[in-house]
Amino acid sequence: MQKLITLLGVEIPCANDGITVYMHESNPVKELSLKQLSDIYTARITNRKEVGGPDAKITLYGRENSSGTYVFFKENVVKADYAASCQTLPGTAAVVNAVKKDKFGIGYGGAAYAEGVKHCMVKRDDNNTAYHPTEENIAKNLYSITRYLYM
Repeated sequence: MQKLITLLGVEIPCANDGITVYMHESNPVKELSLKQLSDIYTARITNRKEVGGPDAKITLYGRENSSGTYVFFKENVVKADYAASCQTLPGTAAVVNAVKKDKFGIGYGGAAYAEGVKHCMVKRDDNNTAYHPTEENIAKNLYSITRYLYM
């Protein structure tokens, strides 16, 4: 009699990753709460003046829906469907490049890719401190948009 062997996948957490919110370097907004980010990505907030910036429409950039970063950001930050105006791009480098060229843009992705853009500090809510997505803040789970990466 043959035995049927079933192999089950095992997830092993191997690192903490921070999902960074990118803004154009000229954007005067320094920090946003998770609620504000949700409101921006669902188009409840569409103008930078609503979050302390100048009077200008916000341009949204995000990852494609097949991306784990897209899913994590949607489930843990946006908590709803993205606004139809969100331009989805094939990778984090594309999001960074779009925000780098768009002074009204905002995007998200891995912290390691953020060259030539500004990192936005993020806070859980109005009663908490906002943190930069530094390696130390991500490792200590101080930065609000942190996730485990698995092998």
